[in-house]
Amino acid sequence: MQSHDHDYCQLVLPLHGFIDTEISGERATIGPKQCAIIHHKELHHFSAHENARFLVADLDTLPTNMEQLDSHFVSITDAMQAFVHYVEKQLAENLPLAVEQQLNVMFFQLLANQKFIPRLDMRIRKAIDVMEESLHANLQLKQLAEIACLSVSQFKALFKYQTGKTTGQYLLSLRMEKAKALLTYSDDPVSIVAEKVGYTDLSAFSRRFSVYFKQSPRSFLAKR
Repeated sequence: MQSHDHDYCQLVLPLHGFIDTEISGERATIGPKQCAIIHHKELHHFSAHENARFLVADLDTLPTNMEQLDSHFVSITDAMQAFVHYVEKQLAENLPLAVEQQLNVMFFQLLANQKFIPRLDMRIRKAIDVMEESLHANLQLKQLAEIACLSVSQFKALFKYQTGKTTGQYLLSLRMEKAKALLTYSDDPVSIVAEKVGYTDLSAFSRRFSVYFKQSPRSFLAKR
């Protein structure tokens, strides 16, 4: 493993493959949809697996939400990972300085608005990936446990320990936040939004959305 420190903060975001990392005594192997956070003057050690690619961001300061984290390793959202891949493609081009600076500003702002969660066990990460990709489907607990290669009881316990929520609570939050995004940024009617997040009964979706956000989907649309 290579070791060093530096006078700036640094984020390491894997694009492909995995990296063995140790930061101030905390060890982890991180892969895509995860991030290593290195503070100013922190000694860190790393060894990238063969064919690994990763984005490294050198920052004068970290966003406040990252400074307050207890761990050096966190999971990031699908949307943030997609932006990281977008940055990879853009950096391969000869960007004008002004465009590159705007890209940096957007990157920092997106980080500042992330709700980071602790680095997830890869088995739970796989199950969450399926949940995020299949919000329209009626996923069963047994299916998710099989994806994670765990028994149902092991999966339930590890999922709650890792996320602080049951699978039902976590899936509800994914569905509601996705519904809110669709209502905000798409022209889909409420009935189609409901179907896309797994509700065949429009009234059931409206009730659930109203309880979650304290306003109905239609009133939410009216205030856009």
